[in-house]
Amino acid sequence: MSKHVLKSIKKIIEEAGTNNITIFTEHLKIDGNIFIPEGKCEECHDDYITLENALACRLNDYCKCDGDDCQCNDYVCFKYDWLNICIEHIVAYSIVQ
Repeated sequence: MSKHVLKSIKKIIEEAGTNNITIFTEHLKIDGNIFIPEGKCEECHDDYITLENALACRLNDYCKCDGDDCQCNDYVCFKYDWLNICIEHIVAYSIVQ
């Protein structure tokens, strides 16, 4: 992905009216709320996308149970208040409602 991906994502979330995003790298599926920097530190984020309330899960170990008591992803998913993702490692992303 190019360094302009943040500008593209910003336009998409403005049109969609949500900042919820799912990002895929080669090994991770990451869900969270994208943080768009405004003002003087905007250039600090040229190489990274910052997510708030991020949940990162390893793709190789991801299970698909959907019951209320499903816990099989507990050991492969990790929660972060803030997570920076290097743009070069993003394979795909989707803005989700």
